[in-house]
Amino acid sequence: MTEIVRGPEHSDGAPAIGGTGIRIWNIASAYEHSGYSPDEIVELYPALSLSDVHTALAYYYEHIEESRNRDDAESAERPA
Repeated sequence: MTEIVRGPEHSDGAPAIGGTGIRIWNIASAYEHSGYSPDEIVELYPALSLSDVHTALAYYYEHIEESRNRDDAESAERPA
């Protein structure tokens, strides 16, 4: 079973797939913004199973507002 971990010892506190260090955001970005299918994401990240990808996407969509708020905060921190 896929474990989502979150804490300062894992990916600077960003939610990630346990044991991999791969952030949920990276998986969601590959799916939403780059148009990769879950099967293609497994090819991009060989440490992940198809179940890991689907769990990550479910987590992302369950926490979509948190992700959007993070994106807004990161954009505000970048120099223009």
